[in-house]
Amino acid sequence: MEFQQTGQKNWNCFFCTWIIWNHYLGIWRLDFEMDYQMVNWSFYVIVGVVCKFFIKYMDDKFQYRLSKGQKSEIAQNLIDILQKDASITKEAKVFIGNWILTDCTEKRKAFFDVWDIVLRNYLPATRPVLFRACGRINKVQTIASFTGRLECARRFSEGKGSLIICDTKEMLQFEEEFYKPGDYKHTFYPLVTVLQKAKEGGGWGFSESLLNRYVGEDEYIMRINLGRMSCLKWVKND
Repeated sequence: MEFQQTGQKNWNCFFCTWIIWNHYLGIWRLDFEMDYQMVNWSFYVIVGVVCKFFIKYMDDKFQYRLSKGQKSEIAQNLIDILQKDASITKEAKVFIGNWILTDCTEKRKAFFDVWDIVLRNYLPATRPVLFRACGRINKVQTIASFTGRLECARRFSEGKGSLIICDTKEMLQFEEEFYKPGDYKHTFYPLVTVLQKAKEGGGWGFSESLLNRYVGEDEYIMRINLGRMSCLKWVKND
């Protein structure tokens, strides 16, 4: 699976160098008897250490950025895959792979910007009951992953926290009547259907192990809207 990572290593190194240079320049100006060679030597040592730290930090921190045009193109391709049986683009494939293989701490703004476009423009053909396990309920209407399998939600939660349940048939009952494409409020995107199509179509560049594992998770993308969903607490049976 291909990843798309970008960083700002050069900018960070420049910023650190500028701060340290100004710090040492101030010391040198205040102490005219200080050995300039010693200042010069220590300056480069510290700059090297700090820059190495920031480069390592940026290497370890997953980066994913998209231009406005790329976000729109990926979102449209995701919609066309399901509505027009279109071929997946390289950018959409990278997007899906990165989304699947990153955890919640690595989900960048670019992901949610793309899903926002998709959810405002896509009206699904199916109406499953969806579940989401979470440790803490957030009242903000964030975009998140749901599953169509209660067992998956139970496994993710480990029997702790809350369970959000959404009857999409009820929630989308009047969506098409009161909203138009571009303004949809309560829709969802069946990511599992894309993975199933990929599996049936030779993989589309995804590995067999990835498809076998994540098709089983039955993932859907949806906005959390507690006003139209039910929220329960897991209870342990002793």
